[in-house]
Amino acid sequence: MKRHRVCIILGTALVLSGVAFAETVERIVAKVNGQIVTLTELNKEVDSAMEQLGAAPTPQENEARKARLQSEVLERIIDNMLVLQVAEDRGLRVPSRFFQEWKQNIMKEMDIETDEELERQVQLQGGSMADLRKRFEDGLLLQEVRRMEVDSKVSVSEPEIKERYRLHINDYTDPAKVRLREIVLRFDETNEIEQGRKARQIRADIEQGADFAEVARMHSESGSREAGGDLGFFNDGELTESLATVAFSLKLGEVSEIIRLEKAFYILRVEESVEATTKELDDVRNEVADAIFQEKMTEQMERFVKQLRERAIVEVKL
Repeated sequence: MKRHRVCIILGTALVLSGVAFAETVERIVAKVNGQIVTLTELNKEVDSAMEQLGAAPTPQENEARKARLQSEVLERIIDNMLVLQVAEDRGLRVPSRFFQEWKQNIMKEMDIETDEELERQVQLQGGSMADLRKRFEDGLLLQEVRRMEVDSKVSVSEPEIKERYRLHINDYTDPAKVRLREIVLRFDETNEIEQGRKARQIRADIEQGADFAEVARMHSESGSREAGGDLGFFNDGELTESLATVAFSLKLGEVSEIIRLEKAFYILRVEESVEATTKELDDVRNEVADAIFQEKMTEQMERFVKQLRERAIVEVKL
């Protein structure tokens, strides 16, 4: 568990320094204003991304995925390097205590008592404490430049909030839902007529006052049998179309006609019904504003990085 957690920590930021292996002569895949990205660094980040995605269905798909990720990851590395160069030009620094506080929190969460044990766990994942610290500090520097150059230039107006709420009203609507009970009788080519006759008799008994749950326990051939056919709640859209059409047309306590679906007869009863409700704008104003802010921030960040690229000397040798 500890090793897995450290692996996640080490994969939360890109290797952004171009001189991590200055002593080793190896292939350079990019230069960003003279700062290099090596193939080793790129592959390390690609491997981390591959691990987070999980195993591909086939070896061929795994190789295709890795090829796609190489280009995508390299672009992210370059973008981040450009932003970190802005931080360097402005003399931004991360106070040492920030890393120490973060490290202590990580050790507490991972139940690690000593710095030596943390270092050992990091090394087991092929990293180092220096690498871990750089990742942490680079992450903070990226955030600070974004705050200065992007967040501070983004604002959200009341008309924008109202318009987004209107256009995305379904995002703020809790769908109608019903709590159902079922009785299911399965059939094949040999007993369809017999099972159909039994389903009609069961429904007639329920119409004459038999308890639906007790009948379900006695006769239903579904996994819900022991619970008296209780299926719990279903939101509108969660049931198959044929069942949903029936379920959401029934009144509270009403029993459906017999539904023939694939190789089974179904009888449904609505135990509870909740109508769709839409949240008022005042209740979701902050949520709506945050969605707008995030979209604008992403667009502004893309423009900012594009401007950095236009002024930079970037050589890609992948």
